[in-house]
Amino acid sequence: MTSSDLLDLITLQNLVELDDGGHALLSEMIGIYREDTPRRIRDILAAAERGRAEELAHAAHALKGGAGALGARDLRELAAELENLGRSGSAATGADLALRLETSFHATLAALEAYIDALKAT
Repeated sequence: MTSSDLLDLITLQNLVELDDGGHALLSEMIGIYREDTPRRIRDILAAAERGRAEELAHAAHALKGGAGALGARDLRELAAELENLGRSGSAATGADLALRLETSFHATLAALEAYIDALKAT
């Protein structure tokens, strides 16, 4: 997957512009993403394991919001699918859910860190 598959570059550029061309705001948001996302993933997995569609929708919505605010496109799209699934009354996410979430999270984190490194180099 390329960084453009993982990231919404327009959102990232907007965050840099909000910081007057700097990277402090984006760096802080990436730190929050790094710390907060594993808990959100655990909440989703727990809801799916218990078969609780409403909890799945709620947990996925929280992940979707955080990922979207940071431009984490792939993870946001996955969270949106899970939210829709939960809202439809289902928590049948498939056996590979943990792998899909973790893979997207770590790939996105690496892409975000590379984006920051590129900003620092300019």
